[in-house]
Amino acid sequence: MPSFQKRRLDDGSLSVVALVRIKGFKPVSKAFRDEKEAKVWAASTEAELKRQRDRGAGREDTTRMTIRTLCENFLNDPKTLGLKSYDGLELLISWWMNEYGNERVMGFGVTKVRDARDRLLPGRAPATVNRHLSAMRACWNWGRHAGLIANESAWPGKVMLTEPPGRARFLDDDELKKVLNAVSKEPAWFNAAVLVALGTGVRRGELLRLCWKDVDLEGQRIVVLETKNGTPRAVHLPGPAVRALKALGRKHDPGERVFPYSDSYLAHTWKALMSRISLKNFRFHDLRHTCASYLAQGGASLLEIGSVLGHKSPSVTMRYAHLVQGAPLAAHSKLEGKLKR
Repeated sequence: MPSFQKRRLDDGSLSVVALVRIKGFKPVSKAFRDEKEAKVWAASTEAELKRQRDRGAGREDTTRMTIRTLCENFLNDPKTLGLKSYDGLELLISWWMNEYGNERVMGFGVTKVRDARDRLLPGRAPATVNRHLSAMRACWNWGRHAGLIANESAWPGKVMLTEPPGRARFLDDDELKKVLNAVSKEPAWFNAAVLVALGTGVRRGELLRLCWKDVDLEGQRIVVLETKNGTPRAVHLPGPAVRALKALGRKHDPGERVFPYSDSYLAHTWKALMSRISLKNFRFHDLRHTCASYLAQGGASLLEIGSVLGHKSPSVTMRYAHLVQGAPLAAHSKLEGKLKR
């Protein structure tokens, strides 16, 4: 049975400390201003610990586990460490550790999550806030599977923010000429990187992980092995990109990266170029959108565009739908012939 102790605080008010002891777990206590709240918390905590004990789940320190401990366990898990997105995930999880690290997991519910969302909002876009929430949700669900959190303690729903439609900025003809002219005067590796990104629509990470063994210059194609959705794909390599790659030299170790530079260095080099040519609001990632947009304008179907870009879900490719709507298909000529009298 839970026990309760009343204490007089410095301001003269009373505090009720609830203490729960369940065999197999370390004692857990919490102070309340209201005795009724203390009893509700004690009954709920006691019932949850008993459920974990009866299922053989939970550790001795479950009652005292903090958000920081949960996060550290999650980040140190071999599967987590093996994620390609680990660096970004670690950064997102670090925010929770800094802001809520001392909070106990057992008392971390929907109210705390909504409070965290509200604290994240100032100065951040809805998509950025949602990434922080998604990262902690992944950590929480990992904790449930690992037996650190009761399986009944699901991550709260309906806390994600509504995001505006996805951005699809691409170069118009004049901007394209400006970029191609400027990048041709840059180091050969950077010129090649831009032309490959424009010609294939690969993501920045996919571009930087590309090795020479994945490049077939004679067959004009590259094979992207490590992709965002885990499905390898082969992509056609346009002539200008082939010539730019050949300009890097012919003798390369098959396992050598084509572009042995860091993501931050590539981003910095691109940002500097955009500044020099006064092209605003255009990220390196937008070269991917530019590739898709040019394919759409050239008559490619949404299915074909999605295949080139490596989209797992057709809904992602729908951002380019307005560029292909109303365009004649190859089969339209046959349909037109049928309709002629």
